[in-house]
Amino acid sequence: MSLFRRQLTGTSRQVLASIRPSAASSSSLLLARPFSSTSPSRSEQSEGEQLLKTKLLESFKDAKVEVQDVSGGCGTFYAVSIAHPSFKGLTMIKQHRAVNAVLKDDIKGMHGIQVSPRLSLSFYSMPIGG
Repeated sequence: MSLFRRQLTGTSRQVLASIRPSAASSSSLLLARPFSSTSPSRSEQSEGEQLLKTKLLESFKDAKVEVQDVSGGCGTFYAVSIAHPSFKGLTMIKQHRAVNAVLKDDIKGMHGIQVSPRLSLSFYSMPIGG
């Protein structure tokens, strides 16, 4: 979460007082900008998530693959994390190209895709969007 401090001027304090009276007495205010949230946690994958995961697992045998629909459930934007030894020695661009080549037909119908290729599973200490 990105945090920053901002000194309030008299006018800003008055505007803030009309919105949140308890915050108006403070000379500085800690503002936070939360990142976009993903769809609510669920145990089952959507059809689109499962399709992408299956294609990746067929092409990258024994890979660790996580796919999450981060479009709010409409299936237009996915976050893909994949760990596979074949990425060793490849530049990040070549790793992305390898994943994109497998999902080429599916990507045509998407608004976007976020690909996070990795060499090992140690990068998976946090879930996607965590």
